[in-house]
Amino acid sequence: MMRTSDVTGRINQGRAIALLITFIIVVSFLLSACAAKAPEKGTDGRLDIVTTIFPPFDFVRAIGGQEVDVMMLLPPGSESHTYEPSPREVVRIAECDLFIYNGGISDAWVERLIEAAEIYRGKTVRMMDFVSLLEESHEGILEDDDDHHDHDHSDIPQLHAYDEHIWTSPKNALLIAEGITDRMAASDPGREALYRTNLATLKEGLLGIDGEFRKIVEEAQVREMIVADRFPLIYFTSEYGLAYTAAFPGCAAETDAKPKTVAGIISRVQEESIPYIFHIEFSDEKLADLIAEETGAGKLLFHTAHNVSKDELEAGATYLSIMHDNTLRLKRGLSR
Repeated sequence: MMRTSDVTGRINQGRAIALLITFIIVVSFLLSACAAKAPEKGTDGRLDIVTTIFPPFDFVRAIGGQEVDVMMLLPPGSESHTYEPSPREVVRIAECDLFIYNGGISDAWVERLIEAAEIYRGKTVRMMDFVSLLEESHEGILEDDDDHHDHDHSDIPQLHAYDEHIWTSPKNALLIAEGITDRMAASDPGREALYRTNLATLKEGLLGIDGEFRKIVEEAQVREMIVADRFPLIYFTSEYGLAYTAAFPGCAAETDAKPKTVAGIISRVQEESIPYIFHIEFSDEKLADLIAEETGAGKLLFHTAHNVSKDELEAGATYLSIMHDNTLRLKRGLSR
């Protein structure tokens, strides 16, 4: 007959073995989960890349060609300032090889997901890391109200300091493209030569656009942009030495101008005999129409390339084609 002490010993031994097995299973699960978050090429060998907005989407297309799969989260024709990902899109980001985002206040949701370990930080590419940042413009903005910001980012205060529209300078666009190329090459060294060859072609185009803008500003009769709209162009005007007057900050959610804002722009246009005013893409153009009617100034689009419409995307719009069109309009807008 088995003694009580023997029974107790076997029970304790069984419990120890069960605990050991459970521990091994848990550790194995955690290791496999961590490994799943690390970037690795898709099953067809091509990099799978997700971007938040149009500029990096277009740069990846130019650098990778048919050798990468790239998806833009922001739907054509929509604003990134109000975008929040769906659960399905969060899963899509988690499964891709590289995730490219801008890093400004519109991307506060990215930082939250990274901190919550929903997105693996090692596969993220933050575009604002590649350029020298400028503080969000206040000088020259007639209606600067913090209440215009759609989201409360008080939990991430550092995002307030800098303007996020970094790609509006073609020189910055080149730095971003070079940074993206480095990350693509590190993730897919077998295609590095292809990526760098394609980057060289893109670089030639970006430097050509930069040269066009510099020549236009050098020869311009007017050295100021009047933007009867939001102003996401501080990197552009700083790059080319242009003065500016604008109605709203770049991330303003509301664009119903107060009477003093309308009067201020009208006064500026009349005082300086400004021949053209500008608006940006997807604007309702109500303020620009009002200013044009009151002053007789012409109205021109300056497309920031933040996003494109469905028609533009289907027509093959690129960052270079958008900026080339901007050179033509800027030349006209800075003439008498």
